[in-house]
Amino acid sequence: MTQRVMLKLEQNRRLRHLIFWLVWVVGFTFIKSFGESMEVYLGWFSYYLITLPIFVTHTYLVTYLLVPFLLNRRLFPLFIVLFLLLFYGFSVLELLLSNEFIYKWYQTGTEVAGDYLAPANVILSGLGNLYIVLVFLTVRTIRVWYHADIRSKELQHTDLQQQMENAITRVQPHMLLYAIDHIDRMVAESSPDVTRAIALTSELLNEVMVYHEEKYILFSGEIELVRKLVTLVSLIRESKPDVEFFISGDPGQIKMPPMILFTIVDQIFRKFEEEPSLPELNIEASGFSNMITVQILYKGTKRHEETRQECLQSMQHIESYYKGQVSMNIESHSYGCSVSIRNIDPSPANTIHPRTDAINTPEQVIN
Repeated sequence: MTQRVMLKLEQNRRLRHLIFWLVWVVGFTFIKSFGESMEVYLGWFSYYLITLPIFVTHTYLVTYLLVPFLLNRRLFPLFIVLFLLLFYGFSVLELLLSNEFIYKWYQTGTEVAGDYLAPANVILSGLGNLYIVLVFLTVRTIRVWYHADIRSKELQHTDLQQQMENAITRVQPHMLLYAIDHIDRMVAESSPDVTRAIALTSELLNEVMVYHEEKYILFSGEIELVRKLVTLVSLIRESKPDVEFFISGDPGQIKMPPMILFTIVDQIFRKFEEEPSLPELNIEASGFSNMITVQILYKGTKRHEETRQECLQSMQHIESYYKGQVSMNIESHSYGCSVSIRNIDPSPANTIHPRTDAINTPEQVIN
């Protein structure tokens, strides 16, 4: 209940201001009439209600006009002049309204002075009016500071979360657990390939982390990582997955978020790890069209419909992970599914590789 009220206050600016001024009217009425009769209480309550527009106008002019447009811009002489004019002018208005109307018609216990517009009285009354301006500014400053602090913590949390996600991406924990699980089985079965599998797992993880640390990330490097992943899976499954690469043009010209192809292949291998045979993968990477296409061709004992659903779920999971960075066209077929990927966010993309015709060419190349 309390959280809902606070949330409503946070979202409704008018309600916050209404409550502030209501608390001010009731609070000062109570202070002024404490221990007095009900007539005095009503008199002061009427005083603060009638003079409220003067206090509100004075406060908002200082808070939302003088401070942001003059004080914050370091226009100190102009700020001081206008501040003093408002200070004196609104004090005179409050004294005129109080002495010529409120004190004569409402019982407040205050006597009307004949020289109430004397400079000393105006300044004294203005100091009282200035009090509410300072209170309002203080409350507003505290609120701004509080929200800035919350925003700073949110940014720190987001940054920490991003660092954790980046670290997780570098370490590739799913692939690591997948490899460790199968290496444990190989150790139990005394497989002769266990030493090579451990060494290849360590080498692959190291190269994945180094790949992320490189300043200029090339898609050709990710293709080599996928080839090593295929080699590792061949060892731990004792049968080589049927993975074909079709590369056209310069793979360095392909701009994609790092590890997207590696993630797709890794997820397919893990998705079908319980099956006697893995799906056939046809990977087409074109440096001409800046696009990669992955065909998942399943030839196991599962029903085609079940296979298509698992294939689509895997690709949709990848699409959600890279949402906003790539455009993925996922199609379902009788043999499985296929996905075509284009980059739409150039910021995390692989750095463009130099043109192949510009290498070892005596002529000057004009881009």
